[in-house]
Amino acid sequence: MSDTTASAETLISRSAQSTVATLFAQQVRRGGERIALADRARTVSYRELFERVTRLAGVLEAHGIKAGDRVAILSENRLEFPEIVLACAMTGAILACQNWRLSVTELRHCLGLVEPSLVLVSERHADKLSEVGGRSDRTLTIGPDYEAALSTATPSDLSALETLDPEAPLLILYTSGTTGLPKGAVLSHRAEIVRNMVTRAEFSIAAEDSFVAWSPLYHMGAMENSLGALMSGGKVIVVDGFDQAHLAEVVRDELIGWLLLMPGMVGGFAEELERRAIKAKGVKVC
Repeated sequence: MSDTTASAETLISRSAQSTVATLFAQQVRRGGERIALADRARTVSYRELFERVTRLAGVLEAHGIKAGDRVAILSENRLEFPEIVLACAMTGAILACQNWRLSVTELRHCLGLVEPSLVLVSERHADKLSEVGGRSDRTLTIGPDYEAALSTATPSDLSALETLDPEAPLLILYTSGTTGLPKGAVLSHRAEIVRNMVTRAEFSIAAEDSFVAWSPLYHMGAMENSLGALMSGGKVIVVDGFDQAHLAEVVRDELIGWLLLMPGMVGGFAEELERRAIKAKGVKVC
């Protein structure tokens, strides 16, 4: 066997073992100074995000979280949300994304389904989580407590990635519960990779295109497209809800690959763009 053939077989074998975490790490190596995340107040480069993610993975490990354990998050859209997903991806943990619109009874049911070893909650929704109940020592509030934990954490050595099966679960997203209580849908690393590839092929999305995560990150629309951007080297612009005026500014200022809108939003958003005389060239609406 020639060296070239052996090298090709090695690359094929490695690609078959790709996970969300390894593909994100590859983008860090390709260009760590590129912007990975942005909101109204700040930007985070791929290198900075990788450092925060490995520190958060260390925090999870310090809480005893290991591959296959469930971690829950109850939070509005914010920059910490994607890094929490990636930290779970690095450790092999499964992130159960909770819908903050649910009633206390429904939320208690959803948390009961996954029995999380740790719950990360934003300050905005901390009171609701308190109503649900649970052990306070298994809760980490996103804010000063979260930042303090990251600042003193020993970054993970990412050893879990060496044995992580791409078919291992990464996310639990919930059904709407239209005909009953919500049910958890389990999505693997490989499923997220494949779904990202299909989306990019169908909409001709380039690696450098940005994605605007305005819809709730507990939902597949924002979650999967955000992961797809971070696995491909794009920027994720995090917006806390459908702010039509702000989204118009984003379309004006950013290289947007695709924009997720609901049918009832398209007309009003188009009028907003026209009012501001913004031409949304090349933006694919799905």
